[in-house]
Amino acid sequence: MVRDGSYNYGIKKILNRELKEDEKQYLLGKPFKALNELFPFLTNSETEKIIEETLDYYRKYNQNIKEYDGVKEMLLNLKQKGYRLGLVTAKLKQNATKELENTALYPFFDVIMGKEDCQDFKPSPVPLLQLAEKLRLKPTECLYIGDQPTDIQATHSANMISVAALWGEGKYERLSPLNPEYLFDRPKQLTELLS
Repeated sequence: MVRDGSYNYGIKKILNRELKEDEKQYLLGKPFKALNELFPFLTNSETEKIIEETLDYYRKYNQNIKEYDGVKEMLLNLKQKGYRLGLVTAKLKQNATKELENTALYPFFDVIMGKEDCQDFKPSPVPLLQLAEKLRLKPTECLYIGDQPTDIQATHSANMISVAALWGEGKYERLSPLNPEYLFDRPKQLTELLS
């Protein structure tokens, strides 16, 4: 995942300033076009340079990405119970796949959808609906875990069960007002729910 550290590096290198906390939160999980939404004064050249620096930093440190505590155990448990698992991300599929391989989580997923697989991005429900179709599931049979407001919004619009993940980047004060069906602090809580 392109975390705020990657964006922060690119912003600092080109704009000579750090991202503020609300700016970090805004950019998390969004495609690069969010840079121009957040900073409408950027020229095309500046945007391209920020993206280039961000991706260089990301590529350099990508191998250091670790999964959150308990995630591997949760995914293993869900697969053993026969659940089909998919991932929707605004990243390129090859980048998401590399992260999953680096963390040994790749084998758990039946379908991985990157930004090239769908023209719409969350909060649109379209990526989630396409994922459900690829998994051969009805939306009402799906539970979607997310740590960003756009995840919860997309889940509601897709008529899926929403789980707000607070064990990583997710913040209670940002996700709770969106009324997810579940707010979990630990991956184990999802395992217990589906037992």
